[in-house]
Amino acid sequence: MKNLSYFLFLLAFLPTVTFSQNLAEKLGYPADTKLLIIHGDDVGVSHSQTKATFDAMKKGLVNSTSMMVPTGWSAEVGEIAKEMPEADIGIHITLTNEWLNFNWGPEAGKTAVPGLANEKGHMYPDCAQVIANASPEEVETEIRAQIKAANQMGITPTHLDSHMGCIFFGRPEYLASYLKIAQELKIPVLINQQMIDGIVKSNPVLFSGIDVEKFPVVDKVIMAESKDYSAGMEAFYTDALNNIQPGLNVILIHLAFDDEEMNAVTKGHDSFHAPWRQADYDFFTGDKAKELVEKNKVKLVTWREVGKTM
Repeated sequence: MKNLSYFLFLLAFLPTVTFSQNLAEKLGYPADTKLLIIHGDDVGVSHSQTKATFDAMKKGLVNSTSMMVPTGWSAEVGEIAKEMPEADIGIHITLTNEWLNFNWGPEAGKTAVPGLANEKGHMYPDCAQVIANASPEEVETEIRAQIKAANQMGITPTHLDSHMGCIFFGRPEYLASYLKIAQELKIPVLINQQMIDGIVKSNPVLFSGIDVEKFPVVDKVIMAESKDYSAGMEAFYTDALNNIQPGLNVILIHLAFDDEEMNAVTKGHDSFHAPWRQADYDFFTGDKAKELVEKNKVKLVTWREVGKTM
């Protein structure tokens, strides 16, 4: 999770950009509206994760999610989606497999994308090994395979984002494929202005044909880190909601139950483990989160709504 944490750190210090002010107006709100997506990552990684996330979407404030297609429980996401046809479900482009005893390989298959699989046929545990082994062509093949598989489950994704941030911190070609495919699908992606300025504009030939100006830009992503968990999740999220600024904000959380299954999946990890995910679930299905959103005049929006402005 280190690469993703660095990405979120950079996002935290970016100024609110003009596009997001215009985005609020396109959505029918005043230009200075505090827009917020409360997004539950990782559905499909386990039954516990999927059940907790959709449960929080039904009775809590969580209004968006994205699925990990190559994982063992992804088919369950398709079944639940049939019961919730308007649910905001994107694709959490998965190029890694960070868990000790719970493993998966690339959706496209080891033969088609050998650079995304280790000697056991599983994905690598971190982005550095993906960058070292996976060609841009293999990454694009895998992104398309994951979207195709989700379509076959009955899911039309509302957006794309990246598991562990490998798309953002990988080779520039990974980001080019990510944007190109989203442009083909006419859906938004998780992207910030720094990526546009630092990667897209620095590689004009690579990104030619991609109209990056049409993509809504996220002004700030908020995600708890280990120090925040240690200090208490309620305190962290309370502070975050009290300090939401105008523009497009995303609170990125990981919901699951602190049960036997999720403890087995996250074995050996001292962060993003089962108790952490239970704490996310508890806060965003509780009354305090609702009170803070109302008090701070935050407007909840979804990627589906944002996509309609494109």
